[in-house]
Amino acid sequence: MLEKAVYTAAVVAVAWAVTFGLRSLPFLLFAGRSRDLPPSVERFGAFVSPVIIAGLIVYSYSALEWRTAWPYLAGALTVALQLWKGNPLASIIAGTALYMSLLGFCGCATSTVAYEQDIAHPLLHVTRNGMKFMDEYVTPEEAVRRLENGKVPKDVTIYVQVDEDFDDQRALWVFKNNYLSRAGYTRSAWVHRRRAESGSADKVDRNLNERKIPFEGRTIRQEPGKRIVHTHPSANP
Repeated sequence: MLEKAVYTAAVVAVAWAVTFGLRSLPFLLFAGRSRDLPPSVERFGAFVSPVIIAGLIVYSYSALEWRTAWPYLAGALTVALQLWKGNPLASIIAGTALYMSLLGFCGCATSTVAYEQDIAHPLLHVTRNGMKFMDEYVTPEEAVRRLENGKVPKDVTIYVQVDEDFDDQRALWVFKNNYLSRAGYTRSAWVHRRRAESGSADKVDRNLNERKIPFEGRTIRQEPGKRIVHTHPSANP
């Protein structure tokens, strides 16, 4: 406990010293009778300030996914007020107030929330009646699309919960290779709720290869109220 308190105090002290030193440096460099800045410093400041502001604007807008016009409207109001009144503080406050008001009253999000998943909380769930993304039945295409829209990284293992009574390994193999792998999710594992261990998709591949079952060109078709079935392109729709 004491070591943790000392460590925290040391971190705070170092942060304070660095911040205070950086803020004090200009006053130490240009202290004296004359308070005028050298012309070279003034020119540098006139150039750097707009660049920093432009960088902040680009950074702020780059994190948004343009689902609504609210960021555009708020940004336009900020620029218009600045050109009209020339008061940065008033322009920033007005633009921020407009953006937060529109966002609050209209309930429109401008960016997606990244989904988090692990072996204990898989996003996908395969049942005899179809596939679920979280608690909603979806098609395999929609399941993959939601993974991508939810910013799930392509290099993580995608855990798929499979009901104990679901024994159609062909459908799982097709979903893994025809949907997950093609979308860039090359690591996947099947998870049973009652078992801590998971069976990897590679194991399913080996079992199918040993049985020499051809699955090339197969896809998954989901029918309302029915289980996921696999079909061949030559089959009747």
